[in-house]
Amino acid sequence: MRAADRQAYQGWQRLLTAIPDNLDRAWTALTSDPRHVDQRQHPLKGQLGVVKVGGAPLEQWQYEVTGAGRIWYAIDDDARTLWITRAGAGHPKQTDTRGR
Repeated sequence: MRAADRQAYQGWQRLLTAIPDNLDRAWTALTSDPRHVDQRQHPLKGQLGVVKVGGAPLEQWQYEVTGAGRIWYAIDDDARTLWITRAGAGHPKQTDTRGR
């Protein structure tokens, strides 16, 4: 598991400081079965469903680490790597359907 950019890394570090137990559960879930689907973990839809990391388009997933906190990650099967593309305690506005 690696951070795709500095912002994702910093978000992960803030979650680690604020909610270490939740982040430990998230790490276990993501590394044991990154494509598991349930209420906390699922693929993102639409344009958010694919993200480029290092120029390669990868499927992007979401893990709900708290009520509002989210981890977005991309699955790189060839490199056997999960790229953290976003990590934060606030609900991402990109997935907010209110006002659409």
